[in-house]
Amino acid sequence: MRVRFIPTSVHGMLDHGVAATLLAMPAIFRLRDDSPEALVARVVGGSEAIYANLTDYEMSLKNLVPMPVHLALDGIGGAALALVPQLTGARKRGVAHWAPQLGFGLYEIGMALFTKTERPRTTKARAKQVAKVGLGAKLAKVLA
Repeated sequence: MRVRFIPTSVHGMLDHGVAATLLAMPAIFRLRDDSPEALVARVVGGSEAIYANLTDYEMSLKNLVPMPVHLALDGIGGAALALVPQLTGARKRGVAHWAPQLGFGLYEIGMALFTKTERPRTTKARAKQVAKVGLGAKLAKVLA
């Protein structure tokens, strides 16, 4: 069974929406701007907006950050979102102070675990790999 089934293109589309939502989360849930849960949501959302546009997948502006590094950052950000309200006592201030962060945190961790680590290769890239392995230039041309 393959654990990683989410295509990188889907992950990329969702990243941009999640980053914007996390940046707006304090306003949406009427959290104090200086509260730990608001700060973590904005930091994770802002950093995700940056590295999502620099990741080596279909939805980025520059292909600088390898996908495994992106997924590790997603996991770390998700853990921070899920844990900070629990560790700072924000959960005592009401559901709006911990439930959205926990939900987004678990979502981020799940996306990190289930997203493929490489984007689909083009036919030309597959042909290059075939030629590189030594199956011959003629076969590589047929595939291209």
